Amino acid sequence: MKSSSRQSRSLLFPVVILILLAAGGLWFLFTRNSPEQTSQTPSAAQEPPVFSAQTAEPSATAPSAQEDLKLEAAGNAQEQSKPAPSPLSLSKENIPVASDQIKNFYHHLDQQRYIQARHLNAQSQIYFTGLLQQLLNTPPVVIRETDDLFTILKNNTHFFKILGKDNILLLKEILNQEQDKIEDLLAAYYLLTTPPISSGQVVSLSIPEDAMLKYASFFLNTMGGRLYLTRRDSGTRMLITYYAILTVHQANLDGKNQDGLQLQPTVDLLTAEMETGGKHLRYQDAYLDKLYDLKEKYQ
Repeated sequence: MKSSSRQSRSLLFPVVILILLAAGGLWFLFTRNSPEQTSQTPSAAQEPPVFSAQTAEPSATAPSAQEDLKLEAAGNAQEQSKPAPSPLSLSKENIPVASDQIKNFYHHLDQQRYIQARHLNAQSQIYFTGLLQQLLNTPPVVIRETDDLFTILKNNTHFFKILGKDNILLLKEILNQEQDKIEDLLAAYYLLTTPPISSGQVVSLSIPEDAMLKYASFFLNTMGGRLYLTRRDSGTRMLITYYAILTVHQANLDGKNQDGLQLQPTVDLLTAEMETGGKHLRYQDAYLDKLYDLKEKYQ
């Protein structure tokens, strides 16, 4: 009996060490200070400038409240001049509309006090396009993620390591402040980055061939991606999952789903979630129509 007890404790020791290393690694990644960045304008090959997270007040040159309202009204009028592309209207004829939708969104961001308070070194469209390009250039690991602890840790902190804490906080604030615009923005970006309709050139993005598929697989089929989605609100989680499914489906049509990611379980889960919890989404019916078609295809 004593020998068995000692053997159990000896087998347990490496497991405890692994857990402590994982916890220590996560603590280090999430508590260390971000390295200083240069003040260059972000581009497809440059690091974006890091804003000051401590800045809480808008700059002295920020427009007054009345000017804010006037600019916002002008922006809204411009946005309403053309209908937003629906999630299903994926055609070349809608490329100009989708492009205007994205430009209007970034123009709207430039007028917001919470954006001005960050003192970005570039206009919103340039700045956030730079962030997107960084993500596209550094996709996560999606195959054999669980083979070693280090890969799991890297995936769990993927966005944090590439964008930095300050940019993560800014993106979370945009998601909170602009929730009513996110659906149209995602629909527009999906149209402009999905071949053969578009290649990303309209939005000044250079998209590696398998980058979009890797991110789709990341959200649908890895511990790191699923953990990220569980921390988002239900609307954001459903939208990201929806477009990840469409991306994998397109890869199936093009014969490029080399990893053989299965869609049926995810399609079934998202359909059920969107039926019961997607009433606050503007295009709920359009999403569900597409999901029903996919359910039939992958059953």
